[in-house]
Amino acid sequence: MAVALISFSLLACGVSPSVAQEDQSFQHFIWQRDESNGMEVAMSTGEPAFNFFDVGNLSPNSLYLVQQVLGDISRAAGKKVDRSLTSSSIAVFHDTNVFLRLKNDRAAFTTLGIPEHVIDDLKGRITDDARCLSNTRTDAKGNVIFTVILLSERFNDCLVSGLNYSFGIRASNVSIATLLSVCVLYEGRNRGLRDRQSLSREAPKLRDLCLAKAEAHSPDG
Repeated sequence: MAVALISFSLLACGVSPSVAQEDQSFQHFIWQRDESNGMEVAMSTGEPAFNFFDVGNLSPNSLYLVQQVLGDISRAAGKKVDRSLTSSSIAVFHDTNVFLRLKNDRAAFTTLGIPEHVIDDLKGRITDDARCLSNTRTDAKGNVIFTVILLSERFNDCLVSGLNYSFGIRASNVSIATLLSVCVLYEGRNRGLRDRQSLSREAPKLRDLCLAKAEAHSPDG
């Protein structure tokens, strides 16, 4: 996967600002009703820094990818991966027996900070052919709290989808379009723009800002 600054810089020449804003970025946003005012808001995380872990007998197959994906997304969002933080908001359990352990060994998850109700939710979704499950929790205002991803095979698209979801983005990969959506979402959040109407109104300005940032990071910028 390309380094984020290189990938993000490609936005400057890969996307036209004249293209319909909502059709391009809003398709990646995940909407939730704000319980305090009833407005539809885009899910996102408000924390400036975060930590994660990737454990299990298959984790050597995914750790580098997880690091790369989170690095790309976090830089586009203006966030920081801080490995010194004592708690993690993104948990990846990558193990051949992860679903068996989920059924029979709750302590393997609770000791790593996974709440009981999240374990119950994941257990209730296990099927005979389950290979990957994820669960992202938000508060009443659409702020992402944490994400748990369970994976029992070497790779599954659900892994990258779950990592994107942890930032409020619905996508199965990390692409130029995905990174632009991340930037628009978080530049909007930084300005207090989270509801659909406000984001739609300001989307052209946010997109132009993101393209300007991308050009500044480009080798020729």
